[in-house]
Amino acid sequence: MRGSKLTIPIMMAVIMLTVTIADLPRLNSSARAQGVSALPWIPQALQAWGPNSVAVDFGARGLWSYNGAWVQLSRLDPLHMESWGDGYLAIDFGPYGLWTYDGQSWLKISL
Repeated sequence: MRGSKLTIPIMMAVIMLTVTIADLPRLNSSARAQGVSALPWIPQALQAWGPNSVAVDFGARGLWSYNGAWVQLSRLDPLHMESWGDGYLAIDFGPYGLWTYDGQSWLKISL
């Protein structure tokens, strides 16, 4: 399927995210650089946040954001996440605590 433009629609509440096959190599190249290329890219959870972003939990590959390009937010595997306020994420990293993310920086709010 190299070179094809297959799109995969993912429905979330009222937001539809379309990921093209061309986006996946960027994820794989980042993963190889981090030494996790054998892990699958299977989303465990999705959360819309901010005006045009989605946070995606890829399990052992960490937490990623997509708004036209993929950005890794954390290498940790979130247990749960919710959006709140105007563009904030609340992330439960289990034994690493409860954190908020505003698109720029992290703040630990609980152990």
